[in-house]
Amino acid sequence: MHEHTTYIKANALLDKARAKALRLASAESCTGGLVAAALTEIPGSSDVFDRG
Repeated sequence: MHEHTTYIKANALLDKARAKALRLASAESCTGGLVAAALTEIPGSSDVFDRG
């Protein structure tokens, strides 16, 4: 997936989690932490992203 598209989708996921007062966490094996990296690249993600 293109980096810009990944950023947009990650940002949308964080916005939805904020709107519903949810916390996010990931358990990655095959992706080597890429999901967590995409989410934590976005400023302010730590308010909903718990760990990865």
